[in-house]
Amino acid sequence: MKTAHGKATPLWRGWARGLSLASAGSVSLLLLVYPYVLSGIPGWRVHTGLPVMMFGAAGLFMFGLGFSPRSRLVRGLFHPGLAGLLFAVGVLVMVGG
Repeated sequence: MKTAHGKATPLWRGWARGLSLASAGSVSLLLLVYPYVLSGIPGWRVHTGLPVMMFGAAGLFMFGLGFSPRSRLVRGLFHPGLAGLLFAVGVLVMVGG
């Protein structure tokens, strides 16, 4: 498997891309279909954790769909490792961990 730049990708990236797309997609779909799932969480936790989680979900969507930005700044902001970390931190803030 090769990227758009012609570089070979490691085998694990296929699994990582699938996992990141599935996690971001499932949480986004849950919030779209049933937004009241957040009603039991205190408001300050939702307003603090949800933007962080959704920024991470945007990065996971980009990685999962195979988008690779040309700009180094955007590539750094939406790096899969940073996106996964932001996604996890947002979830932990909302559940109280």
